[in-house]
Amino acid sequence: MSQMQRVIGRLSASLIVALGVGLATQAALAGTRVPEAEIEGLFSGVTLDGIYNNGAFFSETYSEDGSVRYHDVDGSDSGQWSVRDGKFCTFYDSQEGACFFVERDGANCFTFFVPEETGGANAGPAKEWTSRGWDRRKPSTCPTAPEIHL
Repeated sequence: MSQMQRVIGRLSASLIVALGVGLATQAALAGTRVPEAEIEGLFSGVTLDGIYNNGAFFSETYSEDGSVRYHDVDGSDSGQWSVRDGKFCTFYDSQEGACFFVERDGANCFTFFVPEETGGANAGPAKEWTSRGWDRRKPSTCPTAPEIHL
């Protein structure tokens, strides 16, 4: 084996290891609850494109001043966003809002869960996710890519 073949072999092995570490890191993030202390930093100044669990698309911009601008196929709205009791909250001028537990699904996917209805003040997240969103400036890492159904 020539020296060039050995170098190429080492580089290939290094790339495979790096790829594996990257995939392992992404897998480690899947389904991980985002701590309250990190939520504001993740969403402040960010526009999330997303999909509800019923397949409807939305886009939402979270400004640094706590205001939110929402868009979907039915129109747009504005309101306020905040972090309360470990949850990400959005409340709007013309429609209902809520607070959500946030889980990270990969490097650029956030899955939102409403609190379990019967859990009272200490309720955990509901079993079914409400929506998924990703920072539009980066490729989505959400488990199911959004699809348009005509």
